[in-house]
Amino acid sequence: MGKVLTLLTVVPENQEKIDKTLDELKKISGYNSGKIEDYVFGTKAIKVSYICEDSEARDFEEELSKIPGISSVNVEEVGLV
Repeated sequence: MGKVLTLLTVVPENQEKIDKTLDELKKISGYNSGKIEDYVFGTKAIKVSYICEDSEARDFEEELSKIPGISSVNVEEVGLV
């Protein structure tokens, strides 16, 4: 079986607590990388990626949406590694 990489853009509700939000994202199993980037209209977003086995079929968009303090989650890319 292969591994699947999922790249997402996460926008926090509170821009001032973006570092804390990134710390919460790092706690999700399968975390690969994350960084804070400029987004739109002077706001910041977090680009985060996760890796899992392709047999797991995890919905990271749904998992991350349940974390308190997250405004939106968008899947940017999904592919085999």
